[in-house]
Amino acid sequence: MHPLEQLRQFARQLPPAQGAQLERLARELEGERAALKAMQAIGMKLSRVRDAFDVLTLFQDVLEEALSLMGAGRTALALLSDSELRVVDSRCASGDEDPQVSQTLLERVLQTQQPIITTNVQEDEKLNLQASASILALDIRSVLAVPLRSRDAVIGVLYADTQFTERVFTPGDAAMLETFASQVGVAVMQAKALQEEHESFVTLVRVMLSTLEKKDPYTAGHSERVGLYTQALAQRLGWSAADQERALFAGRVHDIGKIGIRDYFLDIKGPLTPEERAVLEQHTLIGSDIIQQSGKRLEAIAPAIRSHHERWDGMGYPDGIAGDQIPLLARMVCIADTFDAVTTVRSYSVAETWDRAFEILREVSGSQFDAALVEPFITALKEQRVAAEVERINRTGELELLALSA
Repeated sequence: MHPLEQLRQFARQLPPAQGAQLERLARELEGERAALKAMQAIGMKLSRVRDAFDVLTLFQDVLEEALSLMGAGRTALALLSDSELRVVDSRCASGDEDPQVSQTLLERVLQTQQPIITTNVQEDEKLNLQASASILALDIRSVLAVPLRSRDAVIGVLYADTQFTERVFTPGDAAMLETFASQVGVAVMQAKALQEEHESFVTLVRVMLSTLEKKDPYTAGHSERVGLYTQALAQRLGWSAADQERALFAGRVHDIGKIGIRDYFLDIKGPLTPEERAVLEQHTLIGSDIIQQSGKRLEAIAPAIRSHHERWDGMGYPDGIAGDQIPLLARMVCIADTFDAVTTVRSYSVAETWDRAFEILREVSGSQFDAALVEPFITALKEQRVAAEVERINRTGELELLALSA
């Protein structure tokens, strides 16, 4: 039997007043124990963060732990960025994907650096009218928001409320969430720093890709579309949000190595000589080197860049590997890259329809492509969302779905 349960059993044997006091102590200890377990879980997940893409799921994990710890209806995480407090992620017990949170209340916590707890929004005089109105409009009774600290500096706000629940927060809940936030703050700050560093690198990559596509007007939008197609396949395969972002980014930067190829070779319109082909094929190695130089930020992407021209039958390049030896993400990018090449106008070919392109993919399934990926790819691209996004890319040249580089 757990010591806390033993404490409760002992409390039941005492006179009512003393028993109630001991029971209250047991509840407080149980809350601290739950907070400690939640913090340990976040610490373990932080230790497994491989790159900036995992930051997305770390923020989600923080909110899921807070949702469970507080028995809340909704939770949200707001972080300071360039002196602006912005909600970076939120979670809702009902499954609502975009729960609204009172910005006024969040900013008040940031300014006072003190927690806000209310058991009844309608009767709480501490809340101003603007905050009360926005919370009441969502039928929320109880709200709890605490400052998120890292090394004594407030870096954001952790928020919870009781929408969709009958629960009312207590001062003990506030203390527990503050304890959780104080420990999580360090992890969030580390993750945020990694994400910001990644975003700076993404900006550089986007400039390089823009320069590359200006060299060849036929490839305008190619990187964006390949990223979209690869991400759609990853989503179809049930990959996590972080892995979908990796797939999206890998598709976008798959040809980045061409920045190191002389324009003469990129501008060749007709058939290539063996020597010319050998030079062009170096772009996979150059691209992999560029990504590897980013260190931990993108280390999971480099093998896909190196191997996206390998074939299932071993007749590809640069290493001539076959089957499952080819990294899965490289196999996915290979399909997306070929599909886009077939469906866009090039100097040496006309654009095929999507239906004809799907037939072409099926014809070389099992030789050029991994047969297990072709049908999921086709199914993913038949979704209306993908076609609409392709039209937008063709119109604007940019992809909205890459959250990390927005």
